[in-house]
Amino acid sequence: MKKVCFHSLALSLAVLTMQPPLVLAEKDGAALLEERCSGCHPVSLTTSKHKTTKQWQATVFRMKHRGARLTEEELKTLVDYLSQMFRP
Repeated sequence: MKKVCFHSLALSLAVLTMQPPLVLAEKDGAALLEERCSGCHPVSLTTSKHKTTKQWQATVFRMKHRGARLTEEELKTLVDYLSQMFRP
């Protein structure tokens, strides 16, 4: 019985001390705006606009179809950021 407890404890400690795999942190909306949008136009062009969430979605989808490299998750993050920061 002591061996089982000892092995269980050792296994638990091993699992708790394992490092999670390196995962790139999700870029926040401001970083995405700077990194992905400023290559084609100044960020000030975007930040001078004030749109609803649906309008930002349409704009970001249009930019994606024009070549903006955004994953679906990044697209959502960017739309959320723009909708919160630059709303009417």
